[in-house]
Amino acid sequence: MFGAIGIAGSGVVTDQTWLDTIGGNLANMNDAVTPGRPVYQVESVLAAPSPPAAGEVAGGVHVEEIALSGRNGQLEYQPDDPLANAQGLVEYPAVDLAQEMVSLVMAQTSYQADASVMSHADSAYQAILAMKG
Repeated sequence: MFGAIGIAGSGVVTDQTWLDTIGGNLANMNDAVTPGRPVYQVESVLAAPSPPAAGEVAGGVHVEEIALSGRNGQLEYQPDDPLANAQGLVEYPAVDLAQEMVSLVMAQTSYQADASVMSHADSAYQAILAMKG
């Protein structure tokens, strides 16, 4: 029971990184470039279990890697855009707005659950300390 705050805390840190990468993806989804130039790559958080500390049965979670999609962008015909090539094309990052919104809800729910566990564990620890005093 005493490792609950640490385990949930590692989840909060991982969830925050997840939320930050979603925010970055959404913030950069309209960053057009001239085709052939580097385009923003969608980021994804890859989480992994952390090994337990001495005497603990579980260790929580950590960010293993922030992976880049490696996908090409999406070409759009916009001949009036100053970034357009001779064919009138510009390239946008391949950000899937619907997928990002689903990920946002999942990350937010996970963050709230981890924060709730931390709060309940803190209350339980305080109750135990009050009984001893």
